[in-house]
Amino acid sequence: MSYSNSIQSLWTEAKNYLELQKEYLKLDSAEKLSRLLSAIVTVAVCLTLGLVALFFFVIALAFWLAKLVGAAWSFTIMGGVMVLFIIIVFVVRKRWIVQPIARFVAGLLVGEDDEMEDEI
Repeated sequence: MSYSNSIQSLWTEAKNYLELQKEYLKLDSAEKLSRLLSAIVTVAVCLTLGLVALFFFVIALAFWLAKLVGAAWSFTIMGGVMVLFIIIVFVVRKRWIVQPIARFVAGLLVGEDDEMEDEI
C-alpha cells in the first residue's frame, strides 16, 4: 500500500469518525433536552396541582378555624401562616430549590454518560 493511499484512507476514516461524532452529539443533545423539558413540564404540572390542593386545604382550615375565632381572624391567621411559609422558602431557597435543580441539570448533562456506558 502506498503512502498516498494510507493518507487517503486515514482522511476518509477521520471524516467518517467526525460525521458519526456529529450525529451522536445531535442525538445526545436531543435526548438530554427532551429529558430536561419533560422534567420541567412534570414539575410544573405537579406544582400547579399541589398549589390548588394547598389552596383548598387552607380555605378548609380557615373555615374550621372560623368556628373558634371568627371568620375575619381565621382568614387573617391563615394569610399570616402562608406569608411565614413564603419567608421560610425564600430564606432556604438555595438548599431546597437552587441546589437540587443544579444537581439535576449537572447530572443530566455531565453524569449520564457514565451510566449509559455501564448499561452497554
